[in-house]
Amino acid sequence: DLEPFKVRLREIRQLVDAEVAREDEDEDQGEPKPEVLLVSRRLRQCEKEIALLEETTGVIADALMPVYEDLVRIRRRLTALSFLPHDSAIAEARELQKRLIEIDDMRVDDRFVDPDNGAVAEGQTQVVGLLEECFDRLHDLMAEGSTVPKDMMPLYERLMEIRVQLEKLLLTSRWTLRETDLWSYQVQLQDIDGMRRNGQFKDTNGEPAPQQAQAALNFLLHKCYNLVYKLLSSSEPVAETLMPVHNQLRTLRRCLLEVKKYGGPLSARDLYPYQMKLSSIDNLRTDGKFLDDEGHIPEGQGVVMSLLNECYDLMYELMAAEVDE
Repeated sequence: DLEPFKVRLREIRQLVDAEVAREDEDEDQGEPKPEVLLVSRRLRQCEKEIALLEETTGVIADALMPVYEDLVRIRRRLTALSFLPHDSAIAEARELQKRLIEIDDMRVDDRFVDPDNGAVAEGQTQVVGLLEECFDRLHDLMAEGSTVPKDMMPLYERLMEIRVQLEKLLLTSRWTLRETDLWSYQVQLQDIDGMRRNGQFKDTNGEPAPQQAQAALNFLLHKCYNLVYKLLSSSEPVAETLMPVHNQLRTLRRCLLEVKKYGGPLSARDLYPYQMKLSSIDNLRTDGKFLDDEGHIPEGQGVVMSLLNECYDLMYELMAAEVDE
């Protein structure tokens, strides 16, 4: 998780060092430029922060080692299951899901604690990160594309292509992208999103696709929205006036992901509070844009809209599961 930041900081360090060296050669330059001094100071702060983060992830407490080893075993097993036919793998995948939920339930206020003294155990970052990775792999496995009917495979393949392209951008260009660079992807995702009716994809006969196909397509669409959000949040600032909306959507997204993670039968009443909150946020828009108090369009529209779309996608997925049951 830290590697992209380290690579970017190394690139910035090379640029700063080159500028400092150029100024040292220029005898008429005098004092260094204020902007160079500012960037150098900020760069040193970032380097200290990332060194501190690396140090905190380097140690796992003895009390957490059994959990860590169990998660490593689960991750390896999920990787092996991904090579099996979906019907053969799904039963064991559900058993692994139960175990992951049991491990997640061991946390106290979102943290693993030492059972002997109740203190927060060292190694939170590694263990929680591995737990989330296992949940992601599990959702990938349970939403595998072989369950998609032939007449809906073009849609599935289109989503897979978008996802692969976005993942490549996340690895190679996340720091240099502009919102306009992602516009075509956002339009494609909105077009696909518009194909749904009441949160469900329909086949060529106008009938709802099978539930496993719905899960596969909804999962891919949600994954693409999440990648767009990550890319935008790395390159586009969010104005201070938009931060309250941004924070509310992040909280709502986290709640919906928790509901999805634990699964189980959900009624319309269970989902009603989330629907009301999402609708209240959406109603803040004017002509499709979030405006500030003076009626101006603040920066960060792409980031916030991506979060809003992802929340709607998660809600539709949960509603579709409730209807099916």
